[in-house]
Amino acid sequence: MPLRRLSITIATIIVFAWASASCITPRLYTPAYEDLRFGEEPPLVRILLPADSSEFVVRSEGRTSIRTTKTAAEPVTFSAGDPIRIVRLRDAISLFTEEGVKLDSGLTGLWIRPSERTEKLWLNGQPYFGTLTFGLGPNGSMTVINRLNLDTYLTGVLTPELGERSPEEFEAVKAQAVASRTYALAHLGQFENAPYDLKADVADQIYVGVSQQRDWVDRAVAATRGEVITYNGQMIDAYYHSTCGGRTDAIESIWFKSPRPYLRSVDDDTSCQWSKYWNWTETFDSATLLGNLRAFRKRQESPPIADFTIIRDIRFSDSTPGGRNAKMTIVTPGGEWTVASDEIRWALGRPSRPEGILPSSRFSLELQRADDGSVIGAVATGRGYGHGVGLCQCGMIGRARAGEDYREILKHYYTGIRIEPAY
Repeated sequence: MPLRRLSITIATIIVFAWASASCITPRLYTPAYEDLRFGEEPPLVRILLPADSSEFVVRSEGRTSIRTTKTAAEPVTFSAGDPIRIVRLRDAISLFTEEGVKLDSGLTGLWIRPSERTEKLWLNGQPYFGTLTFGLGPNGSMTVINRLNLDTYLTGVLTPELGERSPEEFEAVKAQAVASRTYALAHLGQFENAPYDLKADVADQIYVGVSQQRDWVDRAVAATRGEVITYNGQMIDAYYHSTCGGRTDAIESIWFKSPRPYLRSVDDDTSCQWSKYWNWTETFDSATLLGNLRAFRKRQESPPIADFTIIRDIRFSDSTPGGRNAKMTIVTPGGEWTVASDEIRWALGRPSRPEGILPSSRFSLELQRADDGSVIGAVATGRGYGHGVGLCQCGMIGRARAGEDYREILKHYYTGIRIEPAY
């Protein structure tokens, strides 16, 4: 892009930090319903996008406004009509045209906004609404944050969370919209001193920008506009998972967290029986079982026992109200150690998907032994997918098919709650 096509102006009066266009300090607040005075517009959220690269190309439908920052220098604002290339070189960021002409260098961060709110920005070919902020990340990478309004964010969450849904399942999509909106609002400012509110992966909610736009998603977000789930005047921790396998569990049964009166174990009967994870089987050979358990043991913070090459036994004791294993003990020649609740899934791993974890902690384990009695393999037969706390997504879809509306669905999985408007 020729340099003459860039109109450059010096920004005055207001100093912008790279972390955010207008919000540097995280919005830390108690998510009490009476404090949710957001007005008529959805609040803005800041999403950390998955990015381990040192180079990005940003394109737009029209012109963009770009604001750059340098250490001990006033920010510079200019507009561009062609794609720009953003590259981290050592400890600073440089800007180039797509053809390689340098526009600026020595940057600590930059912020890109489309000229119109309805226009998209393409980040390495992935479309997003809102603005994109770039900063210096760890290990030579950059951090990329997408800042946009909450309801637009939700349209990038529902499709990857639910997949394609039919008209008879629309109430389930609305239920997911309310649960996801509640989760997002309740977690604003959760990362102290960080320039973002949520991560775009399973650490929070899967978010894919505009790449999977669906009309039924837009309609579900609009139909539930501003609605959140509350308990005693506070927004709840709206946890959800794929398939409960017949019964959910209380939060304290699965994680080391305090009880929540709305996250109890509830019977779901066969609502999620249609899920492909209603029943599942995983087979462990000797190397996989031993390797996974040794790797997990090394990651534990507790004092290590002697490294082991032999498993004497794997025992289970206690179970949750939802039928999930609560305690697993591994016996080795050097001693024994115990894994609790949802950590069992990480300890055993998943042979059919080596980078993953066991689908659920609701399973039985048939051990295969050598002549000396040591464990040389196992077959896990289980039910369900996910941690089992809160909303069962496949169950809510089954209930929508059976004629329940989204309010009934949410009140089944989150006990004693109310659904109220936040904006």
